[in-house]
Amino acid sequence: MSHRNLFSACLTSGLALCVLFAGSASAENSLPVESAAVLGESLSLQADLQHRAEAQFATGDISGGIRSHLVLEAALTGVARSNNRDALWQALNALPASTDFSAVTEPAERGWVDLMQLVKSGAPLSAFEDWRRRYPDHPGESQIAAGLATASVLPAPSGRSIALLLPITGPLAPAAKAIKAGADAAQSQAGRDAPAVVVHDTAPGLDAALAAAGLQGTSALIGPLRKEEVAALAQLNPTVATITLNYLDGSRRPPQGMVPFGLAPEDEARAAADHAAGASLLRAVILAQEGDWGQRTAAAFKAQFELRGGMVLTQETFRPGSVDFTGQLKRVLGISYSEERGKLLATTGVKADLQPSPRGDIDVVYLAARSAQAKLIWPQMRYLRAGRIATYAPAAAADAGNKDLGRLIICDAPWRLETSGPLAALRGTLASVNPRSADAQRLFALGFDAYELSRRLVAGAFAPDVAIPGLTGSLVLEADGAMHRQLSCEPLYAPSASDAAEDQPQ
Repeated sequence: MSHRNLFSACLTSGLALCVLFAGSASAENSLPVESAAVLGESLSLQADLQHRAEAQFATGDISGGIRSHLVLEAALTGVARSNNRDALWQALNALPASTDFSAVTEPAERGWVDLMQLVKSGAPLSAFEDWRRRYPDHPGESQIAAGLATASVLPAPSGRSIALLLPITGPLAPAAKAIKAGADAAQSQAGRDAPAVVVHDTAPGLDAALAAAGLQGTSALIGPLRKEEVAALAQLNPTVATITLNYLDGSRRPPQGMVPFGLAPEDEARAAADHAAGASLLRAVILAQEGDWGQRTAAAFKAQFELRGGMVLTQETFRPGSVDFTGQLKRVLGISYSEERGKLLATTGVKADLQPSPRGDIDVVYLAARSAQAKLIWPQMRYLRAGRIATYAPAAAADAGNKDLGRLIICDAPWRLETSGPLAALRGTLASVNPRSADAQRLFALGFDAYELSRRLVAGAFAPDVAIPGLTGSLVLEADGAMHRQLSCEPLYAPSASDAAEDQPQ
């Protein structure tokens, strides 16, 4: 049987034949002379399988995508085999939170899925030991060894605490309380030997909090929360591993051992741009709140959208205190042009019952608004027959709830979006300490992830551009030296038939 036919049979007949293929390939390689044509064909088939796996994941055939990688696993050795495992791991972790894995039942395939779900749930060490017993000698073991699993499997700094620098008094106290609850929950999930969390109040001053932390033999710092205090800490070049809870301004790089991390709305905007472009929605308009927050969010969406091949057709702003957004919506959606055209026809004596409608070339609306404005803007958009256009918004817009924002596409933390799977199970486990409000839940997730990241940083388990599954998102250490979130985007609920009819132009 030829190499190509054997590869094809392997894909359709299961993994047993793949092992036979690996033995056949090894036997041929042991011959004194191998035809260059056969070697070239083998390399071509490997490329074919790689492309096939990418296509299968992209079309939702998760079982097929894993199987294609396992076929390659049997045929490769050394660095090539390791790269194939890494590619499979990254493909699994890049899948949306709502992915259905029920069709993945083959043990070799299911082992990869179960490991990925353990990692995303922040499972304790005992869960990984159970996974090893269920899937002995599984190739996914390499991903744990490479430090890609949750920090719960990393060694804890013996006998030392992690200092949490937070404004536990003053106006930011509620946010600090939610972050502390998340860090405490992460510590409890990591086991008895995990370093304790010791809180130091930054409200009286950052210097005093740092001095108190230093006296207690701290192994790592988490915080501070306020942006200006993060900048001040960077100037001090801290000598212990530090995960901050906000970012530095502009292109400023953090000092060695300090990793900025936070809930930046820019990450949510970039996720929206990626999601829209990935769905081939490439013509957008932007309606953004005036001020720093809205402009930063809109700029991040525009930059990422254009990087992905999209085009921003027009952009409008609104004042945060507004209640009537008709003028801005008509301009950004091109409805003003439709109305002017109707008036012009009327002056020429043409009688036409024209219903003003959005311009037909808009694929996407990006709404850089918080919940108070979003719950007013979205009904007005639907009244103007623009509800049929895919409309994205950052997480802050979602807090108005489904009743006011149904079908708006929100890019948010997995802790907020996932309704099934390991994270949902963990949310049930931590229900008694998980805050009630949406914003506080995100801060809880921030504290949880910051604790896990601090343990990784101490253990030297960071690698640039490698995704670390977290409650706040898929976390990646990027070129600017900061940890950024890669997020999923989901509609708040699916449209009904009546909704779809209501949003069509009349």
